[in-house]
Amino acid sequence: MELTGRNCVVSGAAGGIGFAVCEKYAKSGANVVMLDVNMKALERAVEKIEAYDVKALPMVVDLASVAEIEKAMEIVDQSFGAVNALANCAGVSLYGDLLEYTEKNWDLSLDINLKGTFFLSQAAAKNMVKHGVKNGKIVSVSSQAGRVGEQGGHAYGASKAGICMLAQTMALDLAKYGICCTALAPGITDTPLFRNYLKNGAEMAGMTEQEFEEMRAQEVPLGRFARTDEIADLIWFLSSDKANYITGATIDITGGNVNV
Repeated sequence: MELTGRNCVVSGAAGGIGFAVCEKYAKSGANVVMLDVNMKALERAVEKIEAYDVKALPMVVDLASVAEIEKAMEIVDQSFGAVNALANCAGVSLYGDLLEYTEKNWDLSLDINLKGTFFLSQAAAKNMVKHGVKNGKIVSVSSQAGRVGEQGGHAYGASKAGICMLAQTMALDLAKYGICCTALAPGITDTPLFRNYLKNGAEMAGMTEQEFEEMRAQEVPLGRFARTDEIADLIWFLSSDKANYITGATIDITGGNVNV
């Protein structure tokens, strides 16, 4: 199997895209470090990953805290040693009207989506350099909302656009160590995070959730939302040796929506 014996770290691992990535890594033979804020959900997720006969290490980590990130990566070093790949999948989606948007929601969005991505990537990169990892991979989930503005997506869009830029700046800094850094910008993906967005988006648009969902689906040329396993397939590819010459890039995966 492509990733047999390798160690992969995934944030947002308890559900959505993050869990789909954990499954994809495990099916390929990789050991998986699973980071999330929801311990109960993590416990359920770990049982499923261990069924693939790989090691799984769950940890509750608040990505807004650099201290917690650093402590978690110390434990990873002690338990697994070298990290071969990091998938930054954790995120929050807090949309709202500009005139009413709060400092709390702004700070939380930037702390989790952008600050957390940067400092977890930094910690993983330090591990890779320490252990002399060849062809290390850091893959970060941005969003279509980070490529084109969406109503109410002030903090979310800014944070996701920042992730695209981090893929470039980190790639330049880490190229000398052979570490490849990429991002992907998914279109609408059917996750619990998206279901929360539907509720808020429908309220802002003055529609029912069903009406708003149908409207958004019609915007996609393929006529449907992405599945989490489809996003995970791309993350797996970018984490593998098949992507050893791809770095600094953000790849759109939007079902044909070219307005990005």
